[in-house]
Amino acid sequence: MGEKEYLLDRTLESWRGKRVALAIGSEQSFTGILEDFDDEVVLLRDVSDVVQNRAKALLVKIDDINWIMLL
Repeated sequence: MGEKEYLLDRTLESWRGKRVALAIGSEQSFTGILEDFDDEVVLLRDVSDVVQNRAKALLVKIDDINWIMLL
């Protein structure tokens, strides 16, 4: 039997290259294109926050993400 494929891995893989929103803590949320991920971090590109501040990229520890959704 092969390595177990986790729901998070399957879901993020299907969302790669698509726009997502995520929340860090209770007050910070961002949108961006899901560029890549591994067991520890998620990388977004073309990022903006709720007040439309923009950045080229955002690297977030998976443990710090409260929720993530496909837009």
